[in-house]
Amino acid sequence: MYSFIGKRFKVGAAACAVAGSLLAAPVLADEIKVGLLSQYSGTYSWWGQEYDRGVEMFMAETGGKVGNHTITVVKRDEGGANPQRARQLAQELIVRDKVQYLTGGVFTPTVMGTSDIVDQTKTPYVFVNGATSSMTNKTPYFARVGYTSWTYAVPLMKWAYEQGAREAVTVIADYAPGTDIAQAFDTSFTELGGKVTDLIKVPLGTTDFSTYLQRISDSGTKHVFMFMPVGPMSASFIKAFQDRGLGKAGVQLYAGAETQESDLPAIGDSAQGIVTSLHYSPYLDNPENKAFVEKYKAKFGPDAIPSLASMGAYDAMQVIAHMIKATDGKKDGDAAMASIKGYSWKSPRGPVTIDPNTREITQNIYIRKVQKVDGGLLGNVPVHTYEAVAEPWHARNPK
Repeated sequence: MYSFIGKRFKVGAAACAVAGSLLAAPVLADEIKVGLLSQYSGTYSWWGQEYDRGVEMFMAETGGKVGNHTITVVKRDEGGANPQRARQLAQELIVRDKVQYLTGGVFTPTVMGTSDIVDQTKTPYVFVNGATSSMTNKTPYFARVGYTSWTYAVPLMKWAYEQGAREAVTVIADYAPGTDIAQAFDTSFTELGGKVTDLIKVPLGTTDFSTYLQRISDSGTKHVFMFMPVGPMSASFIKAFQDRGLGKAGVQLYAGAETQESDLPAIGDSAQGIVTSLHYSPYLDNPENKAFVEKYKAKFGPDAIPSLASMGAYDAMQVIAHMIKATDGKKDGDAAMASIKGYSWKSPRGPVTIDPNTREITQNIYIRKVQKVDGGLLGNVPVHTYEAVAEPWHARNPK
């Protein structure tokens, strides 16, 4: 159980006074605190496990040190898609626990809920998940090392169109990222010459998809674009889609992160052939990923498989380490953020760069197909690479 600060962090003069006192507070040169916000309880606790593993991988490799500075990670449970709680936790971490950086973040609402605290205190927040494209516009102290809806949607639509798709149905979870991805699918597919004939919105937490699947079946379409939050909802929809025989009837399902390796055993062999677009697969054939997977299995067990979440948390710590080195451990949010603009490194996902204008990550996007892999397991095997994809939404919507 975590404690909380008694009074709310109010926007305005009081908040500025708190922020000012924080910025003036001395920071121990030999200890840098990083606040990690994630899901450690409830339906989406998988994210907490994976973020922890990515952070642990980084800490093991570096000994938890950047130069003479020692990193201490302070964890907090977002407790669902609760922006008010995320805001309170960010306030607690920054003001009381004196963290210099934030990382983690699982849902768009929880990351966005921290924006005023982050902005007022000039605390860099390198968030790992949350795919709504406009998020980094909220404050100059946000940087994203995950992906946006548009980043994977544009290559996926191109791939689908090149495979012969001309009409499709889109199925989304009905919340902000779902709206964003629906727009990305529709815009990208339409510009290529395709047509989205129906948009089906599914409430968050849905477990019975029968009416929605019937609607897909009745439409007669042979192509379906889907978006659901990673976890039980995604796995349940895919399993129901296949159990209903849509895949066998020749309906091709296209997705993003929904076929996580951790969820594939629950879906079963019927998942084979699903096409996804994403910035990572544990089956990428590059030296950095091979080493990452090997170390991951050595640390967490031979059956453990890294995910976009563990890899993302690992990369987020790399970015924070770069900030610490650039500022020599001092709390200087502006200098820290300036140091990562244009920063490039070799990630397990491939070569990456932080765009200096948007603070989004430029990265390869891989078209993947669910296939049998090592020992008969199901995995997302890359079949095509779109190299150095810059975040497309920002190019369309410059500030």
